[in-house]
Amino acid sequence: MDDIRLTALLTGTSDLSMARLATRILVSRLRIEVRAKPATLPAKLEELKAFIARNAFAGIDLSNP
Repeated sequence: MDDIRLTALLTGTSDLSMARLATRILVSRLRIEVRAKPATLPAKLEELKAFIARNAFAGIDLSNP
């Protein structure tokens, strides 16, 4: 997934109800942290990309809106 799509995911409110629990928990936490402190977006984006790299299911979850 590209950075633009992942950034939109972290700054938006897209529905993740069909994603696995681990993916929903992580994205929800990252969204809260980015909303509280927008300057952390680059670090949170890297955290999300690392999670996707370690967990192939997350890439599938997030590529199916």
